[in-house]
Amino acid sequence: MSETRPELFAVGLNHKGAAVELREQLAIGGGEHAEVLQQIKDAAGCSELVVLSTCNRVEIYGVATGPATHIMPALARLRDVEDAQLDGAVFRRLSTDAARHIFRVAASLESLVVGEPQILGQVKDAFSKARESGSVGPVLDRCLSMAFKCAKRVRTETEIAKGGASVPSVAVDLARSIFGELAGTAVLVVGAGEMAEQSAVHLQAAGASEIVVVNRSEDRGQRLADEIGGRFEPWDHLDPQLARADIVVGSTGSKLPVIDRKRLKPIMKKRRYRPLFFVDIAVPRDIDPAVTKLENVYLYNVDDLQNIVHDNMRSRIGEAERADAIVDEELSGFVGWMRSRAIGPLIGQLQAQGKDIVSAELDKAKGKLEGLTPEQRKAVEQVARGVANKLLHKPMANVRKAAGEPLGGFDGATLAEAVQVLFELEQPTSKAKAESNDSGEDADARKARLKAL
Repeated sequence: MSETRPELFAVGLNHKGAAVELREQLAIGGGEHAEVLQQIKDAAGCSELVVLSTCNRVEIYGVATGPATHIMPALARLRDVEDAQLDGAVFRRLSTDAARHIFRVAASLESLVVGEPQILGQVKDAFSKARESGSVGPVLDRCLSMAFKCAKRVRTETEIAKGGASVPSVAVDLARSIFGELAGTAVLVVGAGEMAEQSAVHLQAAGASEIVVVNRSEDRGQRLADEIGGRFEPWDHLDPQLARADIVVGSTGSKLPVIDRKRLKPIMKKRRYRPLFFVDIAVPRDIDPAVTKLENVYLYNVDDLQNIVHDNMRSRIGEAERADAIVDEELSGFVGWMRSRAIGPLIGQLQAQGKDIVSAELDKAKGKLEGLTPEQRKAVEQVARGVANKLLHKPMANVRKAAGEPLGGFDGATLAEAVQVLFELEQPTSKAKAESNDSGEDADARKARLKAL
């Protein structure tokens, strides 16, 4: 990232390159967004910022002057995570690549389960929190608004979401692979949030004989139990429910495990070590991995679901390709907006220069125009301004046109640079060049093309 100009970035880590252990250390709870947004803005010099934290990703989108390498370390320091732990796990994308990533995330093309419906709502929620905190400016506002439009097109014009795939549905597929049909099984859902609700609905549809919801909030837990025809039990009844269950789905918002080895050991003894299967879809995790040291305790977390996901994706490859084409189409609209926005200062300078030249020349000729009537003087001034406008019209129109797509083999950056050189304009054009040039062409190649003009 340039040291002197703001640029769109997307940085973070997700299920593709970071284990759940690291993701949970950096996870941001719902009530922390405002504080984290402000601290990262202050530490990393961001003018715009959105923080997205889900079970599969902790990602930061923004606009900043300075290297994107500062962003994740700033978050790591807030979480007491050593920078070394980020090595190899963090991705960084700039400009068009950053926008493409944001569009793909919103369209669920970067999800663990491609096509899952939750991510769009999660991105919208992160965007809303950032706007409430005053950290959304024109670039992120346009980028995310267009990403939401893109996601809607993907869902309506493709079958990427056919079958209602989601992390909870994959968790139920896992339960089926272990038990076969779920009739006769007792299921315990720990938590009553969105993911817990999705899991409970899928389990009910899969034929689970009994579903018990345990949650700290009685109102929310009872509401979920009523919705699925299950039973609610208060939080202090968790242990006896663990003693009865065959399958336990963990999906709370707790920062620390709610079920650990110490708690589970006497429960397993009471069960006479009858097998107990945990599916932990929470991040941070609800179930301490150490429980697997107990006899007949089996634990699967969100990272363990990937094998099932890969099988699921084989039938979705064609739809994913169609979705990618929609992303590219919608992305071009955002890139065009960015280029036009960057070229605006250049056009303004060119117009101002034209006016200044006309005014200066009219001042020089003031003495020679003294014999003219006011009407004649006005006519001369109009002619002078008209000639200047006519001369500048085509250069300005062509630079604007090239900002959207190459013109005569030249991109908007090259033409903007030519105008800057020919008319001896100031630095805003270099910003226009940097923000509009996404062709991958290096500086020497651009200079060669400029000479060809």
